[in-house]
Amino acid sequence: MLTSALQAIKLRPPALSPKRVARPQLVARLKAGWEEGRRVSLVSAPAGFGKTTCILEWLEKLNAPAVWLSLDSADDDPGRFFSYFVAALQGVDENIGREIEGVLQAGQLPPEEILVTTLGNDVLEIEGRFLIVLDDFQVIQDPLILRVLEKLIAGPLDPLHLVILTREDPSLPLARLRAGGRLTEIRAADLRFDSAETASFLNGVMDLSLGEHEVGALEERTEGWPVGLHLAALSIKDRSDPSRIINSLGGGRRHILNYLAEEVLNRQSEKTRRFLLQTAILEKLTGGLCDSVTGGEDGADQLERLHRANLFLIPLDEERRWYRYHALFADLLRDRTAALAKEEVAGWHRRAAGWYERADLPDEAIRHYLAAADYAEAVRLIEAHAMDLVMRWHIKTVDGWMRSIPPEWFERSIRANLAFLWMLMIRREYERLVQHVRRLHELFSESQSGEASDPSLRAKWLALQSMMQSAQRRPEESLRLAQEARTIAPAGDFQTACLSFLALAGAYEAMEDYDRAEEAYQKIIGESRRRENSAYDLLGVTGLGLLAVTHGKLHFAHEVAARAIERMRRAGVLSPASQALYGELGTIYYSWHRLEDADREFRRAIQVSAVSGFSDSKLYYGVVLSRLHQIEGNLDEAEREILESARLMQSVAALVVREEVIAQQARVYLAQGRLPEAEALLAAEGFSFEGGFSCGEPEANAVNPRSWAALSAVALRILLHRVLAGREGTDAESGVALAGRLAGEALRNGYVPFAIEILLLRARIHSASGNEAQSRADYRRALELAEPEGMISAFIEEGAPAREALSGLLADGRLSKTQRTFCGAVLAAFAESGAAKQAAEAEGLGLLTEREREVLRLIAEGLRYEEVAERLVVSLNTVRSHVKAIYGKLGVNNRTRAIETAHQLRIL
Repeated sequence: MLTSALQAIKLRPPALSPKRVARPQLVARLKAGWEEGRRVSLVSAPAGFGKTTCILEWLEKLNAPAVWLSLDSADDDPGRFFSYFVAALQGVDENIGREIEGVLQAGQLPPEEILVTTLGNDVLEIEGRFLIVLDDFQVIQDPLILRVLEKLIAGPLDPLHLVILTREDPSLPLARLRAGGRLTEIRAADLRFDSAETASFLNGVMDLSLGEHEVGALEERTEGWPVGLHLAALSIKDRSDPSRIINSLGGGRRHILNYLAEEVLNRQSEKTRRFLLQTAILEKLTGGLCDSVTGGEDGADQLERLHRANLFLIPLDEERRWYRYHALFADLLRDRTAALAKEEVAGWHRRAAGWYERADLPDEAIRHYLAAADYAEAVRLIEAHAMDLVMRWHIKTVDGWMRSIPPEWFERSIRANLAFLWMLMIRREYERLVQHVRRLHELFSESQSGEASDPSLRAKWLALQSMMQSAQRRPEESLRLAQEARTIAPAGDFQTACLSFLALAGAYEAMEDYDRAEEAYQKIIGESRRRENSAYDLLGVTGLGLLAVTHGKLHFAHEVAARAIERMRRAGVLSPASQALYGELGTIYYSWHRLEDADREFRRAIQVSAVSGFSDSKLYYGVVLSRLHQIEGNLDEAEREILESARLMQSVAALVVREEVIAQQARVYLAQGRLPEAEALLAAEGFSFEGGFSCGEPEANAVNPRSWAALSAVALRILLHRVLAGREGTDAESGVALAGRLAGEALRNGYVPFAIEILLLRARIHSASGNEAQSRADYRRALELAEPEGMISAFIEEGAPAREALSGLLADGRLSKTQRTFCGAVLAAFAESGAAKQAAEAEGLGLLTEREREVLRLIAEGLRYEEVAERLVVSLNTVRSHVKAIYGKLGVNNRTRAIETAHQLRIL
């Protein structure tokens, strides 16, 4: 979880000490690499070689924007790393990474390709070159982080120069960069002090008075290792016998380090030694935090004194309020700390956690409670913060906490289980969800005291149960639970109130009570805006917008979604939930036949869906993109999109969009004349077309009734194709009856878009059966329903029959003035549609006669010439004559090509 205080420290370079040994040769090498346009500067050496000082000295002389990112072990998490990395890039330009910033802050990790593409494109927009310094990069081992950085380095990102400070070479393509002249390297051998630098450091910076022999001996014993010289200088400072210390140095680097550290620590007072050991558990130090850990009152003075004494303390800000220990020194102190009593060290961690908790930094507090193995306190904090974080989509953060603690610590926690349950409902992980439902039932039934008696917790539990009942199509029980939750929710408890109103909205939707569902969503929106809580506001807005779209209130839905997106843009944060708003806008524009606008919004929704990792949304938007291609007459692209969704559906839990995918796949097959394949798809869902049309009940055939209705609409399309083809055993009357029932239910419940689709299908079935009067009545009723909200595309989808019917309605003079205007707009859209243009091409080739189209349809169904002749009661030679005429008019010479061309030209 990012906080402004800690983020500011991580993104700020350490202060450059005014007393240091200048390294002009190293600065010149780095400068030359920069001027030659190299992409990466790598400074790789063990701890204590002055990597940080070297780069700081270069940046001080470089006239280019630079941002410093200090890494620690917790940053080897892709979500956390890229949150900070994007923040670092925004230190150069605030627009970099805006599209993924909100998603990262919400604990969601965008896919690898989204990270690379988004950041890469944004960086390319920057004028002039800049640097990002990644300090302590050796802590980064995660393969995803390394792959993304590798691709960013390999891409054409000329503005970005990456500086990597590390104790060991990273798993990046260094050999390739080196061979391509894109890498500047500074190694341990380059960072060692030579004789002149050693003398300058010891007698200048450390203010010793050593002779040439003593300086040479120290250089030889430490091999020019800066931190070794630093420790040696501290050890012999104010000693009358520096030669004893110098002569005692020998063996490997670790031996020298341990020896000198002992010398340095032993020279400190008992109070200072204890301060160093206690505060070594901290990644970053400030006066108040140190006081909390040590129990003292002079933490700020101690830090300032240690810094003045050159005791390996590095300032992290110009004001010198925050510090960190030199990594090597911190490791030595922690080695000492590890030898102390575990309970004593755990106590220090608990006190650090308490300070972070009081500073409203729960993430850091929880980390220290976990280090102390104080699971009770960690769970207490998680209980206090998890539900709110889940509501703000910080799902990965909460899941990480839950997985870090032994399960038995959560078994008796109602708050933790409620947060977990809500998180799993959002993620639709139903298998994991069951155990928490069972546990909560037990916890609330076992006792009426303690947590179980808390009205806020009971109300949340009732609200979550209500939502689950709605999902299982039990609206009456859902409503009862939601109303009970609303009754017992404490006054002023904003979060509980919003959850209960969300449950109410879902229950009323399930009961087809639009007005009360809208009222519940409006309550959420109103309360959220009074509290300036954007997360809950977005929950209410997306729910209200979807409710309005499904009921055909398109202008209202457009106003709701567009205003919400504008508020997000002004705030500069992209929420994962915004995908629903873009999808709603895309649906509205599609219905208005503003196809370019629809395509833009749907692709935006897909992008946010991919960034957020919500596969169901990606599947659904694949469905609507397929419909876009289909209405434009591009059946190849329509098929490609829907087959991709069908492929993804095999590996992810598609839930309620499963039926939408199947329905659109069948639509595409029908448009391509592949009737048997469309029939097979729906047969698997319980629909039968032989011996009279029939289908199962929605409860048996789909996740929710609306999805079953979508499949039923496709079943009517299949029935229509069978009637048009004169297929034996086709019962048009059963289809008309089903259409009447579906349209009636849709209108009673206010689902106007679906009612229009069904009426148009029934109109075509009537027409195919010779009942033109009923067909015209259905077209007229569909027109009446579509006109107020301008729903044009529903008519375009039905093709030439709908165009001819509307032309007839316009000619007979019985439409109202507004209906005539709308009818004219639909006909104008027909003229501009891709299907109309293809039909015009077919006319240029010479339209087939009705009998020739009949022959072609039967051939497309797979019938042999003899079977066609038998079906049409004509001779075999007559069929062959028709086929020859068809080939000539379509410019083809075989059956397969004739069928393909007929599909392309929309003749079939």
